[in-house]
Amino acid sequence: MSKIKIIIADDIEETRNVIKKILNLKNEFFEIVGEASNGEEVLKLIPMEKPDIVLMDINMPVLNGLETTDKITDLFPFVTVIIMSVQAESEYLKKAMFHGAKEYIIKPFDYDVLVNTIIATYEKYKDRVVNGVNCEKDQITTKQGNAKIITFFSSKGGVGKSVLALNSAVTLSREYHKKTLLIDLDLQFGDISMLVNQYEQKNILDVIEDGQLDSYENIKPYLYKFNENLHIIFAPTKPEAAEYIGKDSIEKMMKILKKQYDLIIIDTGINFNDSTLYILDLSELVLFIATMEIVALKNTKLGLGVMKSLGYDKDKVKLIINNFTTKYGISKAEVEEAFRDGVFAMIPEDQNTVSISVNKGHPFCNSPKYDKLKIGKAIAIMCKDLVI
Repeated sequence: MSKIKIIIADDIEETRNVIKKILNLKNEFFEIVGEASNGEEVLKLIPMEKPDIVLMDINMPVLNGLETTDKITDLFPFVTVIIMSVQAESEYLKKAMFHGAKEYIIKPFDYDVLVNTIIATYEKYKDRVVNGVNCEKDQITTKQGNAKIITFFSSKGGVGKSVLALNSAVTLSREYHKKTLLIDLDLQFGDISMLVNQYEQKNILDVIEDGQLDSYENIKPYLYKFNENLHIIFAPTKPEAAEYIGKDSIEKMMKILKKQYDLIIIDTGINFNDSTLYILDLSELVLFIATMEIVALKNTKLGLGVMKSLGYDKDKVKLIINNFTTKYGISKAEVEEAFRDGVFAMIPEDQNTVSISVNKGHPFCNSPKYDKLKIGKAIAIMCKDLVI
C-alpha cells in the first residue's frame, strides 16, 4: 500500500505534535504533508500537497472545521475529511457528516483508534467513483464549482421540449452518473411537475417568496429528489405567478446552484424576456428544439436568426429535430439543406411511448429497457454527445 498523505488541521500546536508522534510511529503507512491552524490554511495547502486525508479539528479560528469541510467537499471532491472533536454528542456527528466528513474521532483518542480509523477510512474511499470515473489521488485537481448549463429552448410550443429536457436529465443522472439539476423555467406554463406526477411539490416561487435564496442549504428543501443524482425545481402552478419571479432572483439562485452540480438542465419558456436571455447567456449549450412541421421549421429559422444576433455561434446553439419522421412530406435531406449549420440530433417519432409516459407521469428514460426503444436510444446517444 502506498503511503497515506495526511494534513493535520488543529489550532492547538500541542495537539498537532501528539498526532504527528503517533503517526510517525507508523511511518510505513503515513506521510504527513502539511499542518494548519485554521481552515483557510487547509484550503491553501490542499492544491499544493494533494493529501488523501485531512484530519480536521471541528473548532478552529478564521474558518472552522465544518465550514472548511464543506468547501473541501465542493472544491476537492477526492480528499477525505476526518473530523476530530471533544464533543461526543450525536448532534455534532450529524453536522460533520452533513458537511461532507467521512468519519468522526472523539478527543482524546488513543493510538489504535487514530491509526485504525485513518486506514479504514482511506481504504473505504480511496477508489471512489466521481462522475463515472475511478479517480487516483495524483489526479486531484481544483474543482471550479461550475456546473455545465444546458438549456432546452424553442420558438414554438408543442414540440416536445419539456419531454426531451426531462428524459435527458434522467439519462444523464442515471447512465452517466452526473449530479444533475433540472430547472423548469417555463414560468407560466411549466409542465415538468406533471411529467413526473408531482403536482403538489414546492416550486421556484416558494423559494423566492420564503426568502430562501441565501444558500444552497436553504434552497435544498424546495428541491424534488427524483433519484440519487437528479434534483428538480418545478415551475409555479399558476401562470400569473411568473410576474413575481424576476431576473434578479433567478440570477441569485443560479450563482448558488451552479456550484453544487455537474450539470444543470434548464427548460425555458418560448420567449426572449430578460430571464430567458440571462439563462441563454449563462448556458454553455442551447439545444434548439424543432419538429418536422413546416410552421415549426419556419419559426426555428427565425429563432436561430435571433440567436445569431445575440452573438451565439453554432458551437453554442445546437438544433434538435424532435418527432423525426419522413411520412409527412419533408425529407431528412430537405431539413439538412434548410439548416446548413447542421442538425445535432434527430429524435424519432414515437407517439405511443411519449403519450403513455406523459399521461402516467413516468419518464420513459427511467425504464430499465428504455434503450431498447428507438426514441430512448436516440436520447442516450444525444446525451453521450452532451457529456463528451
